[in-house]
Amino acid sequence: MESNNNGGFLMKNYFSLKFLLMASIIVILAACGNNSEKSASDSSSNQSKEVIELNYNNLATPTHPYTKEIVEPWIEYVDEVTDGRVKINQFPNAALGSPASGYDDISGGVFEIGLLYPATDSNDILFPLTIANLPFAIETPNISVSVMNKYFDKYMKDTFKDDVVWLGASSTDTAQLYSTDPIEKVEDLKHRKISSTFSVINSLIQNWEASPVNVSNTELYESVEKGMVDDVIYNTTGAIGFNLNEVTSHLIKLDLGTNNNGLFINANIFNKMPEDIQQLFIEKIGPKHQDLMAELYTKSMENSITEFENRVKDKGGSVIIPNEEELTKFKEPAKKVWDDWVKRANEKGYPGEEMMDYFKQLLKEEGSEVPF
Repeated sequence: MESNNNGGFLMKNYFSLKFLLMASIIVILAACGNNSEKSASDSSSNQSKEVIELNYNNLATPTHPYTKEIVEPWIEYVDEVTDGRVKINQFPNAALGSPASGYDDISGGVFEIGLLYPATDSNDILFPLTIANLPFAIETPNISVSVMNKYFDKYMKDTFKDDVVWLGASSTDTAQLYSTDPIEKVEDLKHRKISSTFSVINSLIQNWEASPVNVSNTELYESVEKGMVDDVIYNTTGAIGFNLNEVTSHLIKLDLGTNNNGLFINANIFNKMPEDIQQLFIEKIGPKHQDLMAELYTKSMENSITEFENRVKDKGGSVIIPNEEELTKFKEPAKKVWDDWVKRANEKGYPGEEMMDYFKQLLKEEGSEVPF
């Protein structure tokens, strides 16, 4: 009997130990699982808080209105709307590359985000967008935004794919002629050297029987100061930003058209961003940039003309507004520029006539008078 009692006691202890061992294993496994989940959660949290830094190539000077009223407020907005997850580092004075190499620089990762100027960019992929820079085509930044976003969606939506991502159209205010001498009529421009920053205006300069000189926007001041050119064509607000009043004396108000551009971001960088950040760039960050552009250049144009006049009056300078007859004579040579654009588009394999018809249709829908 004693032997049987001992056997029962041992058997009970065996099952008790086995139960305790299994319970311990379950507790350990559960703890490991919790640690694993916590580690994954921590990793996910760290990833969501990772700061994305983007370099922005700013073509203007640190004190230019574009820098103070567009770039700096926009950078603050990006930080705010992304809750600090995206940081924009701006490099003024075109420190990371000239407008001529913009597309290749962004797509190649020299800088990640910035404005591209189709009319000055050496990469022919942007050619269809140069239609907006035709002389006397677009009158205001707001018209440019509306027209070119629709135009882009119709003809350019699938063009860039893996290189860059389009974040929206924008533009400066309209360009004027800044001269060292009073220009009253188109005949006064014969044989003068005129600097411009984009090719379609260069064609117009040639049709005026003047000589176009290609320079970047950062070289406009120096080109006049050193006598390389007699006159400059540039947008109204930008001319004040670059102090062109110091090297020219007269503004001839021709309203040559806006300098149209677009905000782009490197596609490889964009595609690696979290989806919510991508959505913010498309729906808020890009549109905010174009809104700031339109606001500045719309409100500042008339003020900039007045400011130029005030700055040059002590040296005998002036603002010259050609009468209707003379303005028509300035405009007439631009028709050939429009016709040549269609021919070039056809030669490049685009439907030139169709694109031009659609562009004119969009202008009319905005209430613009199509000159040709």
